[in-house]
Amino acid sequence: MQRPASDGRTNSLKRDDSGIIRFGFLLLPEFPLYALVPAMEALRIANQNHGRKLYDWILISETGPSERSGNGMSLSVDATIADVNWLPTVLVFGGNHPTQHLSKRLLNWLRRLARHGCVMGGIDTGAFALAEADLLDDHEVTMHWESVSTFRERYPGIRVSEHLFKINEERMTCAGGHATLDFMLALIAKRNGPALAQVVANAFVAHHPRNAAEPQRPSPRILSSDINSPLTRILQDMESNIQAPLSAQALAERAGVSVRALSRLLHKRLGESPMSYYRKIRLQAARNSLFYSDIAIQDVAASCGFTSPEVFSRTFKDRFGVSPREFRRRFAADELHHFRPEFNQRLGFSEGNRSSCFLRVKRSS
Repeated sequence: MQRPASDGRTNSLKRDDSGIIRFGFLLLPEFPLYALVPAMEALRIANQNHGRKLYDWILISETGPSERSGNGMSLSVDATIADVNWLPTVLVFGGNHPTQHLSKRLLNWLRRLARHGCVMGGIDTGAFALAEADLLDDHEVTMHWESVSTFRERYPGIRVSEHLFKINEERMTCAGGHATLDFMLALIAKRNGPALAQVVANAFVAHHPRNAAEPQRPSPRILSSDINSPLTRILQDMESNIQAPLSAQALAERAGVSVRALSRLLHKRLGESPMSYYRKIRLQAARNSLFYSDIAIQDVAASCGFTSPEVFSRTFKDRFGVSPREFRRRFAADELHHFRPEFNQRLGFSEGNRSSCFLRVKRSS
């Protein structure tokens, strides 16, 4: 695909000579199917309701002929990166292990397209690929909230928010999941007007598109209508102090209540003691680090405020039923099954007796 002649404009969506806006959806291993489907369907429904083709897209992977999603389902792709010389817009759909499948060849392909004016986007953990290719300097980005702490640790110079999506002239990022629909509706509204975007939203039985800056998950204020309430301040302090946890005394002082009142408040609203709930927040942060990164377990323990790897391992197992090492090993084994199926033979499986689902996505105008 050769790059179309420039029309001299800068825009976050570009038409080709036929007037059609073309997307390339780059699927990385373990890509999130629940984010890809809304992206494709939003474009299809826009075409269907406008009466002519406004948008087109192709599915791309590094090597083809198919790519496996995070739930094990495989999709046939239309092209490999070797087949694609240029596209006006490429959205990278990142998976559960966002840094493990970024080859030099893939990163160079992303850099080359960006140099020639391609608008680059990252969906779910797709921002990791763009950051690794040095394409996010001076850009604020977003991604799935579970991977934010890992991203910040790996790329401390890049600004990150937990918004639903970010759109500017050269880079776009989205949290994935249901936020992908909001992101696509915003793109459709930007190019073809809010009326068509609302028609697409109605087809999804989504009452209205959410704003880009809306949070990905309920904030502590959801538990209290008052943003300045002691409970809101306590929960915000817990989430903001993971590596160096605050004591119950410090939490109470910052919220302007006594330690006893702190305990009563959390028992009443959350059903458990302050430090028990705080520990759950820290353990969830540790689980996310184990899932999304290759950080050493002792470093995960330290970054989440545990005094030693032994204490961390014991506490993690009490919460999740497996040790941190076993948790990581299970996901590594699952990845091996998905992406190196020849290893199934060691367990007595074969492709003949294991179900496999390969989908070919057909588009209609």
